[in-house]
Amino acid sequence: MYRKPAKKQHTNENNMDEQTHKEGNLYDKIFKENAERIFLPLIEEALGIRIAEFLPLRAKMQTTLERDMDFFYKVRTQEGDHLILHIEFQTKSDAEMLYRAAEYHGMALRRKRIPIKHIVVYLGKGTPRMQTQLPEAQVFTGFHLINIHKLDVNQLLASQVPEVVLLAILARFPKKQTEVILRFIVQRLRLVCHNPSELSRYLSQLFILARLRKLEVLTAKIIKDMPITYNIETDYLYQQGIEKGMEKGVEKGIEVGKTQERLHAEAEKRESARKMLLAGIKALQVADFLGLPVEEVVNIAQESGISYQAEK
Repeated sequence: MYRKPAKKQHTNENNMDEQTHKEGNLYDKIFKENAERIFLPLIEEALGIRIAEFLPLRAKMQTTLERDMDFFYKVRTQEGDHLILHIEFQTKSDAEMLYRAAEYHGMALRRKRIPIKHIVVYLGKGTPRMQTQLPEAQVFTGFHLINIHKLDVNQLLASQVPEVVLLAILARFPKKQTEVILRFIVQRLRLVCHNPSELSRYLSQLFILARLRKLEVLTAKIIKDMPITYNIETDYLYQQGIEKGMEKGVEKGIEVGKTQERLHAEAEKRESARKMLLAGIKALQVADFLGLPVEEVVNIAQESGISYQAEK
């Protein structure tokens, strides 16, 4: 029973909004036609400059967002300075105006690469309540740069976090140590990952990152060569242990197979230590990275005839 008046009121509100929009467009048209003669003197006084010449620019910014500015000019001052002048006309106090101006600033600066001045001309009654300055914490003045290539590869490799270990492939290290570093990254990932699925995911990420250094071929070879997910059930000695276990007990056979798996992993770790020593990495660092006793690393160096450094 009361719906019709409500609908009429809603229609009246829509009509008022539409009327306001049309009036706003009319004001824009008038001010754009007369801005050069009416407002430029006011702007010169507000900015403390004298305009020698100006060139109208397209006021619509074509980006992922489309923004239409009221007044957009390229200006040369009498002192020879060049700048962009952006003017907005407001008949009402707009709480979003400051942030719209900031958005315009970023888009215009990217296109023109010269200083930009923003002017809002308020045409309403009374004192506008618009914020005119961004808080210091919101002002864009630049960005902090982290150059991964400058990070210490040893610190990255010593991490217990897989994502940090991965970054080692992008860090700085001598070219002659490339293969050793790659092998050690794979080795570290094996140590810090909790299960084969996690390890597989990070190895895939490693291969993708390797493309940034044009190392994908070598990385793929190292991943393929190193038995990342060692399949105990296909190991010949394990199978021999199972067969012997049929005579002495299945549990004993499995134990033999697992022993062979452990020996295989230890042999692989010793080979990694040997290559790291050949690359000039210190014995204490090799021991720390691979989780081996220092004495064992020293023995590996002596057995292989490699000169080594025991100090950090």
